[in-house]
Order: sequence, then C-alpha cells, then structure tokens
Amino acid sequence: MKTIITVIFSLLLVSCPKNEEGGFTSLSKGNLFGAGEKGFKKENIVISSNEEWKSFLSKIDATNKVSETFENAIDFSKEMIVVAVDEVRSTGGFSVEIIEVVKDGDTFLIKVKSKGPKPLDMVTTAIIQPYHIVKINKTRKEIKFIDL
Repeated sequence: MKTIITVIFSLLLVSCPKNEEGGFTSLSKGNLFGAGEKGFKKENIVISSNEEWKSFLSKIDATNKVSETFENAIDFSKEMIVVAVDEVRSTGGFSVEIIEVVKDGDTFLIKVKSKGPKPLDMVTTAIIQPYHIVKINKTRKEIKFIDL
C-alpha cells in the first residue's frame, strides 16, 4: 500500500507544470551610496549572460562592495537577472522594489514600485540610489517594465 501511495504521489509531482508564469528570487535590495558615481541613471536592466553579469558587478561594486551581500553565481542557461535602479536621491526614505513578474501572452511584465517618504517623515541626509536585483527563469519572451 505504501508503494502505491508513493508512486501516485511521485506521479503527481512529476506531472505538475513548470512555473513559467513568472516568479522571482530576490538577490539584493537596498541603496547605492554616493552621488551617482556608479554611473547608473533611473533604469531597468535585463542581464542574460555571464559577461553582462560580470560587467554589472564591477560597475555596482565600484564604490561599495554590494555584491558581497548576495549569491552571485548564476546559471545563465536557466536564469536571468532583472535590476531596477531608481534615480539618485538627496535623502533617505526612498526605495524601489520589483513586486511581481507576470506572464502576459508573449511578454513578461516586470512590475516595479518606487516609494518615497511622506512630507512629515524623518529621513536621513544622505545621497542614495535605491536598487533591487532579482533572479528569474530564463525566457525568450519580451520583457517589459511597468512602473506602479
């Protein structure tokens, strides 16, 4: 009886479709410090090769060693990196976040939400640039970013 239940359970697991609907794994989220020395403007980046990844890491680590805080060994035959970088801000209290990855026909929609402090919030005086780096399953579909 245990064998039959094990076989049925195994078949159910194997027959489940792969998740190409989206989803992501967050690698790093925070702030780059400095007055934009890293050379990023407000932008969204898709990284699909090891060469692009190495170039991105050397750029993001130019002032602060940001990549030391996350696992950066990516299997680009199965995965891609998506990055959202906000503009340079003159105070703390700002953030940017990739909140959802959704398959929509022949495209993947990456939903990005930026937040800022409310008028009476106490914030630090620091020049920051919020960012969020996520890992998604590799796709050949077009990737579009939507700012919420």
